[in-house]
Amino acid sequence: QALTLMFVYVWSRRNPFIHLNFLGILTFKAPYLPWVLLGFSLLLGGSVAVDLVGIAVGHVYYFLEDVFPNQPGGQRLLKTPSLLKWIFEGTVDPAYAAAPEERPGGFNWGNHENQNDQ
Repeated sequence: QALTLMFVYVWSRRNPFIHLNFLGILTFKAPYLPWVLLGFSLLLGGSVAVDLVGIAVGHVYYFLEDVFPNQPGGQRLLKTPSLLKWIFEGTVDPAYAAAPEERPGGFNWGNHENQNDQ
């Protein structure tokens, strides 16, 4: 539950202008979503402490990843370990060209050669 709420918190802070509707009753902007979920958990008798931990960890991550590096004199304190970069990034073949069926979209909308002249 805490990990989920942490992701929800980070998403909601990165998308502040998205409007949400909760159970068809309550309409609000995305930054309030973690608090709405906390209140709903409270109504259902869930552990509010676990939800608060998720919100707190999400806030720390959001601050260190998105806010602090953009401040004067700020820097990124959270960096991906080199081992994970080595495992998941791999090498990119510069001569690689995706097959047409692998390209997004699937249709060449700008190609006027296929139009019938009538």
